[in-house]
Amino acid sequence: MSEELRERDDESTAYELVSGMSELTALLLSTSDIEASLRELAAVASRMLPGRPMAGVSLKRAGDTVTVGATGAEASRVDEIQFQQRTGPCLEAMNTAEPVSVPDVARELRWGDYPARVMAHGIRSIYSQPLLADGRPIGSLNLYATTPNGFDEQTRWAIKLTGEHTSVLLTTALTVARQNDRTAQLRAALASRSLIDQALGIVMGQRGCTRAQAFDILRSASQHRNVKLVAIARDVIRTVTGAEPEGRPHFSEGNGQ
Repeated sequence: MSEELRERDDESTAYELVSGMSELTALLLSTSDIEASLRELAAVASRMLPGRPMAGVSLKRAGDTVTVGATGAEASRVDEIQFQQRTGPCLEAMNTAEPVSVPDVARELRWGDYPARVMAHGIRSIYSQPLLADGRPIGSLNLYATTPNGFDEQTRWAIKLTGEHTSVLLTTALTVARQNDRTAQLRAALASRSLIDQALGIVMGQRGCTRAQAFDILRSASQHRNVKLVAIARDVIRTVTGAEPEGRPHFSEGNGQ
């Protein structure tokens, strides 16, 4: 290859990487559904990498591992072989938090009969990059090529960069999601407190009692009926005003608020 053609190829690869990184950023930071975004990661990663290899994205979920996105049925099937055998490069990448390279499946001696099974699907080289969130592996980006040594140094660098960039985005997205959950919980708790305060005022006016005594009355009703305290408060307000109280209740475990 001439120097000019090589430079053009490098420029094209760099452009695809920059474009892909931008797309990944938009995917992971524009929605609260992180898993839905990761479904698109396989397609984006395949487009941005030299040779456009087959790709799959695997995630740990409830003690199991599943493929949440793939460039096609063949990539999904190859991922599934690992999950059936509970061994393979993507699982090793997730367990060790380190990338796993298989330059030539025909020469691979790890993972029992896994190499022979994926060769039957035409796969000759594999590269699995762990995906991290808060520094912990939660999944992997799995790339498959139909030729030996399908992932040269430049491609491995691009995969590593993609995985690291995705991991940073995942950590950010999960932090934002947790913050949103906390904000929603706080708002719900404040709404529940407002309802309870209104009900306490009603009981105090009806019974001519103190706030502490009114609270004991509501709590006793909550325990007797085995419903949340805020639900009792809503019933009191609804009975007196004849209207549905404003604010959504916050239901936590037990008979507390």
